Formats: sequence, C-alpha cells, structure tokens
Amino acid sequence: MAGNDFGGRMSVRLSSGAYLSLRGTFSVMRGRQSNEAITNQDGSTDRIGTPTSPRANVTFKDSGADLDALMTAPRQNIVITEEFTGVTHHYISAFFTGDSDNNRLNGEVSGLTIVGEDYRRTGG
Repeated sequence: MAGNDFGGRMSVRLSSGAYLSLRGTFSVMRGRQSNEAITNQDGSTDRIGTPTSPRANVTFKDSGADLDALMTAPRQNIVITEEFTGVTHHYISAFFTGDSDNNRLNGEVSGLTIVGEDYRRTGG
C-alpha cells in the first residue's frame, strides 16, 4: 500500500509499446469537475461547475521521440506506473495536449498534458 510514500521510479507506456522516461513533475488531476466562485452584486456567492476530463501533466526525458507523431497519434490507452508505491494510473482513450517545450540545457520535454476519456487507479 502506498500510504504516505511518494516518488520513486515512474514510467509512461503508450499503447504502441513506446516508453517515456518521466523526469521531474508528474501531476495527476482525477477530478471530473472544476468549480469557480462568483460573487454577485448583492454580496452572495454562486458556484459554477465546469466538467473536466481526467488528466496528468508530465515532464519527460528528451529521447528524440517524434513529438509531432506523439501529438497526432490516435487516442490510446496510456499507463503510468509508480514502482516504489505500487500505484498504476490508467488513462483510457487518451491523447496529448499542449505545446512541447524542449529544454536543451537539461534535456527535458515539458508543457504536455495527457487527457483521457476515463481514468482508473490501481494498486497502492
């Protein structure tokens, strides 16, 4: 069980079998609704809910992968595995969004988000 354990070795596997070596940030956003508060002219407060999709911000090693192919690939199942915690994140019918930012000083690709139709967490 993951409990209070975080970090460790993490990897991303695409349906094609390709792997991305995560580096730095991996943030999971599982919620399916984003809320915004609006204050009315009489001082009362309303809440506006906007549906969202499960997603994850990822930063990975620039291994020379064809980022155009990654961005234009058909929807696929993407699996992110946390070896240390035993947690696996499954993004179903997912694709990448965002603008890739290739940092040539440290070899990182950032600015991309995995967005899925569905999300499942197993283990941990």
